[in-house]
Amino acid sequence: MKLTSKITATFILSFATLAGSTTLTTDPLTNLPLYPAAESRLHLGNPPTRLPDHPLCKSTMQTDFYSIFDSNTSTTLAWYESHLPGFHKTHSFANQRAQDTFYNSDGTLIVSVTGKPGKDGVDTGSYAVVYERFQPGIPEKVILSMNEHKVVCN
Repeated sequence: MKLTSKITATFILSFATLAGSTTLTTDPLTNLPLYPAAESRLHLGNPPTRLPDHPLCKSTMQTDFYSIFDSNTSTTLAWYESHLPGFHKTHSFANQRAQDTFYNSDGTLIVSVTGKPGKDGVDTGSYAVVYERFQPGIPEKVILSMNEHKVVCN
């Protein structure tokens, strides 16, 4: 096969792969809306990284992880505030990162936005968002402790 034929075949295969990429608008685990900046500028789709299920405070936690691209924290949080009506919000700062968590009243669904490293109160870029489902739901005090990276189950 000639070199130009190999290059052409690689080029066509690359576009076919890109054309097959799916851009999610909701998280498949929670069916909650997914922030548009969870897809890179290359538009290669945005499937979640599914973390292994594990127990937390007598509940089972399931997690989908997404990277966030080209968005500052205030813009990301404003989007979630407008797209998660009825959810409560808590803020903390740990490990030099802002941590903002939205959660429903029964403690079964959480959306948590992590900022890039910086100082507390500084509008850094958004680093990632995780969507979590708890079965059964967890109490609010557990959610608040998770947001501060100091899980308290009792």
